Amino acid sequence: MTPTPTHHRPTHQHLHRRSTAVLCLVMSLTLSAVACSSVDEQAGPTFETTPTTVYEGSYTPMAESDLIGNGTFATPYDADRADVESTAEVAALMLHSWDTTIDTTQTAAAIRAIPLMSNEWAINQVEPERNGAQGEWLEPAEHQAYSAPSIVPAPGDVSEDVADDKAIRAYDVSWRWISRDGTDLPTTGRQIVTIYLEKHDGQWDVVGHQFQDMGL
Repeated sequence: MTPTPTHHRPTHQHLHRRSTAVLCLVMSLTLSAVACSSVDEQAGPTFETTPTTVYEGSYTPMAESDLIGNGTFATPYDADRADVESTAEVAALMLHSWDTTIDTTQTAAAIRAIPLMSNEWAINQVEPERNGAQGEWLEPAEHQAYSAPSIVPAPGDVSEDVADDKAIRAYDVSWRWISRDGTDLPTTGRQIVTIYLEKHDGQWDVVGHQFQDMGL
């Protein structure tokens, strides 16, 4: 015979205990929420931030008219030092790149070409007290002009590969002057420049150069 299940009604004591437990749980959750809210309010609002790149140093944009040669001059970085032709050609151009607003002598151009030179030849680049081309520079200087050189291989057999690590290159260099005020300047110049080069540690260095005035 299957016993008949019996149901017991909860007593007043049981109800009181259950109500107390529920009340404690609700109070605990409420206190936790209040505590978290209090912490968030104290911490203040949070925002997503992106990494900041700090530039050390200063940079002032320079107008093109303020650049030496209006930014047209060849630089040592234009030369492929592993190539003798490239090194010699850039050197020839640099040696004839003058800006009358900055340069006081022709040697100023050679000083800018020092990075292409051996240490022994570089120490010989010292500006004289007087500009050897002062008369030719007077009119260009009045108009804040700079030179615009062009080169072609010099005629004859001066250029040659002396050895695997030694070479001579000669160029016929001519230049005109470009004024900054728009004046058309008739003054021009022409020289034969001979450049002596040696290869050290895989790169070509200028170890000497000579000029020969040609006139026009």
